[in-house]
Amino acid sequence: MSRRDPAARVYGCQDIHWEGRQLRLLTGRLLATVETDNRYTGMYRVRLPDGRLTDIVNLTRAKDAAVSLALASLNAIDRVAA
Repeated sequence: MSRRDPAARVYGCQDIHWEGRQLRLLTGRLLATVETDNRYTGMYRVRLPDGRLTDIVNLTRAKDAAVSLALASLNAIDRVAA
């Protein structure tokens, strides 16, 4: 069963912004970075704060994935066994 504290903050696109290829929370916290792929020209990867990299995609999809991954992480619901 999923539970969210009713007072918990729910983050949306209005709470994040791009600084070049860095996706940041309005407070300045780094959420993700879009990096060029070393092997394939014109392809990109998303680097998450924990160092993980996504598969290669074009720039538009990389930026979309970065937003989706960041918001999912910010809004993660703790899983509680019923």
